[in-house]
Amino acid sequence: MVDKNLFLYDLAVVAIMKNEAPYVKEWLDYHILAGVDHFYIYDNDSPDNLKQILQPYIDDGTVTYTFYPGKCRQMEAYNDAVHRFRFFSRYMAFNDGDEFIFPQNNKSIVEVADEILSDKPNACGLAMNFLFYGSNNLETADYSKGVLERFTRHADKAHTSVKTLANPRRIKVVDNPHFVYCFEGYHIINENGGVVPLYSNNPPTTEKIFVSHYSCKSREEYEKKVKRGYPDRLQYKFESFKHENNEIFDDSILKYRENRLKWRGGAAVN
Repeated sequence: MVDKNLFLYDLAVVAIMKNEAPYVKEWLDYHILAGVDHFYIYDNDSPDNLKQILQPYIDDGTVTYTFYPGKCRQMEAYNDAVHRFRFFSRYMAFNDGDEFIFPQNNKSIVEVADEILSDKPNACGLAMNFLFYGSNNLETADYSKGVLERFTRHADKAHTSVKTLANPRRIKVVDNPHFVYCFEGYHIINENGGVVPLYSNNPPTTEKIFVSHYSCKSREEYEKKVKRGYPDRLQYKFESFKHENNEIFDDSILKYRENRLKWRGGAAVN
């Protein structure tokens, strides 16, 4: 458990979001069950009702909300969070609204991070490989169901790209959505303790923890995503449907969520 005399939170997640209102409650509730204590959410001028959905989490102190308009501001948001909040949480992860950190063996994210990092004095943080989920061959969006329920098919292999969970006091700068630069003497490692070069961990490792990435969803949702644009660049290439990532059926993340809910005694999150 976190020492409350040292840090407010064990694990905080930083995210910049635009038009994520249909998805953000499921994303928040999942990560709370997985052991996230706090969220720093930067609203990139969303015209939908994102803040309205976030409001109960803002009110109970789970979310720190920052309105953050403008183009290509993802790295600015990440670095703002590091500089303002680096002494508030023991770990800080950087995640998008379509990415779900998935620890294995029904453990929390912090339990897995501690197991990997606690005996590595020079580790700045942990690189977690992507596993891309496809469209389940769905053309249209059914918002009455969650992302995890609708999209249960993924690529046959994990991807070399990573997202990072780190000790924010050892982060020098974040200049890439996937990776952080550490102060001299520290490095990012993978789940097996190996040092990870910039941006990718190859071969990918997914036995202990990885990121389930729902970058595609249905075709209707992906087309909306393309029109919305990237938070870190001006154009969004229509590319994910070129490789559908529907090869393997896998609903284990739903079972993980169910088991974590039972572990909490079945209590609703929000």
